[in-house]
Amino acid sequence: MPVTPDALNLATIHLLPKLTDLFLDGHPFLSKVIEGGGIERRLSGGEYAAFTVVVDGPGNIKKLVTGSEAYAYGRRSITKQARVYIPTHIYSFAVEGQALRHASGETGIANLLKLYPEKGMSDFKQKSVGQCLTGNGSTYDIDGLATLNGTTTYNPDGSALAGILDFAAKASQTDTVFNLPKEGAAGGTTGWYNQYGDVASFATNGKRKMREVYGACEVRSGEEGPPTLGLTDATSYNNYYESLDDQVRYGKEGAKGEAGDTQTTKSGIMFHQMELFEDVAISDNLASFSGITTNGIMYMMNPKTWGILTLGADASHETKGFFEVRGPFKLEGRDAWGWEIVCSWQIYCMMLKANGCLSGTALL
Repeated sequence: MPVTPDALNLATIHLLPKLTDLFLDGHPFLSKVIEGGGIERRLSGGEYAAFTVVVDGPGNIKKLVTGSEAYAYGRRSITKQARVYIPTHIYSFAVEGQALRHASGETGIANLLKLYPEKGMSDFKQKSVGQCLTGNGSTYDIDGLATLNGTTTYNPDGSALAGILDFAAKASQTDTVFNLPKEGAAGGTTGWYNQYGDVASFATNGKRKMREVYGACEVRSGEEGPPTLGLTDATSYNNYYESLDDQVRYGKEGAKGEAGDTQTTKSGIMFHQMELFEDVAISDNLASFSGITTNGIMYMMNPKTWGILTLGADASHETKGFFEVRGPFKLEGRDAWGWEIVCSWQIYCMMLKANGCLSGTALL
């Protein structure tokens, strides 16, 4: 008996938890951010969402010499209100009537699930992560998601916004990120900047620069600890790998989604407490890093300082956040039915100075 659109839709709805896990757990960037900072759902306030960043300590210091000095319990302004726009993206696909008629029974439904919603979610994930890491999403109309790439912009609400991590020294970081000017700007926000190092060549000072940026992130993160996630291009990954003695090369299993869908092509290699992954999206889109291109890049991230905001409460009007499936819809003038995967989410960072980036890591 042929598979009906309603039967496929019911199976897709039952599959949704697995599809969500495929999206969230199939890449170390998403899985570690969720593990570190979690997902927060905003049920009111619209697409613009405020969050708090802590840029300094809450008190002042007074040196005592005689013991009779007076000191005040001053209240310092240590928090700032940052803001993001939570965009909604819809991944739509069509299932041809011919495919439904040729499928039969449980096996037919299983094959259609693999071919359409599972492959669709995998494609959605890869394009989303590619935008977050490189800022290449305008090709796929998914450039509403914030990008780590500070050499480019993203466009969540019709206005171009600067990428998050600058490939520049602190004094030269002048962009506005999450509605707060960085420390290097006139009237900038003290403590709102990221760490940065430029490698002359990996053989010359590659690991030294990695240690410098890693150490700067760790010292300035306070109780949040060191960066634990590194993401880089293939050449930079291999430069670091080959710089290690055979006896000290070790790592963990690479992050994988469904069979055949491996976003990170190699296992992570440990650098102190940070697991470094080669990322396909970075390797394939180095041209998105203006002024760096083939020189290579590396991110050092502290997932505890990142999080994900979602928006929505009612799937009949918008979305419940992470993910809703809509359909089937009979497509006018076609022997086909349409489905939509709807998601509203945005990444954010509460402490930029606990994170860093390097350039020049691909130069041997």
